[in-house]
Amino acid sequence: MSAKSPASVAEKATIPGVLHTRRRLTLIGLMGTSTAPSALLLTRSGRTLKVAPGDRTPGGKVVAIDKSGIVLQSGGSQTRLTMPD
Repeated sequence: MSAKSPASVAEKATIPGVLHTRRRLTLIGLMGTSTAPSALLLTRSGRTLKVAPGDRTPGGKVVAIDKSGIVLQSGGSQTRLTMPD
């Protein structure tokens, strides 16, 4: 199955290097099922990580993944990452 993206969507989705200008851990994808979710993260150094609940990341331990984001726990605080705008 293939579908053409509108030109405005394709243009925004293909801006070279846009994610590499971020200075923090960035959520770039969500996948899997509700019983086996996973996520793709882009580190500050440009490395891509595939993570699941329980995995450790540079931002903390993955404690939850749902359809809209990921929750990391570091020390006593939690941080929610959502897809970039």
